[in-house]
Amino acid sequence: MAAETVALPRASGPVFVDMEAAPAWSAAGRLARRMRNRAWQAMVNHLIGRAARALERGDDAVIAEIALWRRVAARLDGSHAAAMAHEAVRTIGPHTGLPAPPIPSDWFAPVGGQPRGFIFYVHGGSFAFERSPVLTRIVARFAATANARVFAPNYRLAPEHRCPAAVDDVVDAFRWFRRTWPSEPVVALADSAGCAVLLAALQRLRCEDGDRPNAVLLFSPWVDLALQSWTVVAATLAGTTSSSSLAVAMMAHLYLGERQATDPVASPLYGDFTGFPPMLIHASRGDFLYGDAVRLAERVRDCGGDLTVRQWTEDAHVWEKALTAKADRSIELGAEFIRRHLD
Repeated sequence: MAAETVALPRASGPVFVDMEAAPAWSAAGRLARRMRNRAWQAMVNHLIGRAARALERGDDAVIAEIALWRRVAARLDGSHAAAMAHEAVRTIGPHTGLPAPPIPSDWFAPVGGQPRGFIFYVHGGSFAFERSPVLTRIVARFAATANARVFAPNYRLAPEHRCPAAVDDVVDAFRWFRRTWPSEPVVALADSAGCAVLLAALQRLRCEDGDRPNAVLLFSPWVDLALQSWTVVAATLAGTTSSSSLAVAMMAHLYLGERQATDPVASPLYGDFTGFPPMLIHASRGDFLYGDAVRLAERVRDCGGDLTVRQWTEDAHVWEKALTAKADRSIELGAEFIRRHLD
């Protein structure tokens, strides 16, 4: 892996850090990749067609369809449940004798050593899925690598609970955390759609409470439900993603309900980042939501914020879920960022 090279000086805006040189894909490799992604897109679009027909029958039919998707996803992810890193485990929260969190939540902590500080984690899942065993493995690895406790609130899901229910839950969870540990350092962490929920919650907290975490770390952020990033459509057409623009449009619709896609409570990209803490984004040019990361960096720059984007070359959306050297490197660098701001 190549050494980090800063592409933009801080004075010119956000710092972009290239993590590797572009891979040399063979013609056969590119073709095989496109064919594999096309097959996945066909399956995904079939499911989206089912959801569209369910929409015509009403809310109950949509909820039943998404419930079926969740059961299928749970079976597919079940094989990953045992792969959670052994160096960190799910624990009982460190709030014995104190009021419980306002929403169902999970805690993680390193197996060995004394954790210092907290990570406040908001999971992705297209606003409609619970934290999967694969994401749980990532959370456990962060607890171990950053030597910190992880507080992971489980917000309400769409389509049963549309925007801003998830944001309300995360706001309540963060307020509870601050009331319980007012002086403890905390870094906020999120992936994919969880980034939209987290950032919208932090924008509200800053305005209403003047509160914020010590820093924010985002993986493959989805922050624009209006889907204005060029990479959403471009990657779908090019066959470089296994998802599709139809899929993200449907999941955005199920989350938004009657709310406008450019409302900052749904799409924090259109909100105000003035006074935000230091932020780090890990993104890949190969991700169909890469454009959201770039536009978010520009938005934070316009608000005078401190943000760095570490960008990989040809990796998938939230590639940290994979058991690869690149995934390990991304998690290690993220943990270093967390540890630096917790200390």
